[in-house]
Amino acid sequence: MRRTPLLASTSPLLVLLLACAGAHAPATPPAAPLPAATPAATPAPTPEPTPPPPPPPPPLKVADDLETRLEQYARTPLTAELGELPAAERRTLGELIAASRLLDEVFLRQAWIANPALHERLASYDGPHAAAAREYFAINFGPWDRLDGFGPFLGDTPHPEGAGLYPEGLTKADFEAWLAAHPTDDAAFRSGFTVIRRRDGGGLAAVPYSQEYGDLLRPAAEHLRAAAQATGNESLRRFLQLRADAFLADDYYESDLAWMDLDAPVEVTIGPYETYEDGLFGYKTAFESYVTVDLPAESGRLAGYKAELPWLERNLPIPEAHKNLHRGSESPIRVVDLVFSAGDGKKAVQTVAFNLPNDERVREAKGSKKVLLHNMLRAKYEQILRPIAARTLATDQLPHLAFEAFFDEVLHHELGHGLGPGRMTKGG
Repeated sequence: MRRTPLLASTSPLLVLLLACAGAHAPATPPAAPLPAATPAATPAPTPEPTPPPPPPPPPLKVADDLETRLEQYARTPLTAELGELPAAERRTLGELIAASRLLDEVFLRQAWIANPALHERLASYDGPHAAAAREYFAINFGPWDRLDGFGPFLGDTPHPEGAGLYPEGLTKADFEAWLAAHPTDDAAFRSGFTVIRRRDGGGLAAVPYSQEYGDLLRPAAEHLRAAAQATGNESLRRFLQLRADAFLADDYYESDLAWMDLDAPVEVTIGPYETYEDGLFGYKTAFESYVTVDLPAESGRLAGYKAELPWLERNLPIPEAHKNLHRGSESPIRVVDLVFSAGDGKKAVQTVAFNLPNDERVREAKGSKKVLLHNMLRAKYEQILRPIAARTLATDQLPHLAFEAFFDEVLHHELGHGLGPGRMTKGG
């Protein structure tokens, strides 16, 4: 699970029918027998009238305070040290960024099925607040303000609870009623890797991600394979090959296991993970990507915390039956610098750390990996925490403000995500 974020960052088919008259019989001498009667020529069909063009869409309603809303985000340059990265790993980074850009488009559809059309319309919009509207749409991956309870800033369409993952207007009761009448659909409908769509003939269907977003996932998988070919690190190569396969098969278990074993100068987290976008049930995962470079010295400094996780689990103030004493304890901790983010990992308020994967089968086998984005943490500390402290703390307390304390608080938050029960049985 991702930690609670701390900062707002930053185009009438006319068919022409040619009628062919029947061929006239050739002229014959009078003494010759007359040929059989020739059928009359087929008259040319009357062309269908050209339908009138569709009416133009109504004027785009744009909030008049978008420039002010944009000021909520602190534009902050991020740097990452790539000087010692071998040439092969730099090529790997390029392929991973190319794959990640495609996931931006996947997530845009996941956020709302009409987003691509609106995005295209915005590109040519030249009315009031045009530049701010395009930028705010890009930040929010859609026309709803994620800092204002999903209130619309473009148009007046209410935000659908199921985002672009369910048919608009589908209620929880509709969903459950369908499954009550079609129990064999249950696993596919509740899967984290399907969208729910209405059938043309009526009813509902679960469509696998690899089918719904295949036009984007197939080329993304090719970029992952190219990255795997470029890297000199075997653990990264294995993960990327398995994750490319998963993009086309909707089965992420083996590649999640391989991600846990990843130990490389290029650390990448890419795929469908979090379920926050699904406000209807919380079933459906959203695609995201974090392309990063490892900071081995910083990661090594935190290795001791991993050894303490079993002790922390044993001493949780919860009933013994709820303690997860047999969960995998590999639980690597990686400190990295962010190079590129995409999709669910880039929307609105930016992430500083995360604890993945969410698949409890992987957690039981290996635990979970904690990844801390060092340059993003530093940016939030400088842009948010220090200014807040200057306005709220007593003057004599300001010298005690330290980035290390902020970093440690985030670290312990992520460690906590790996503790406690992963599965619970209620009512038998």
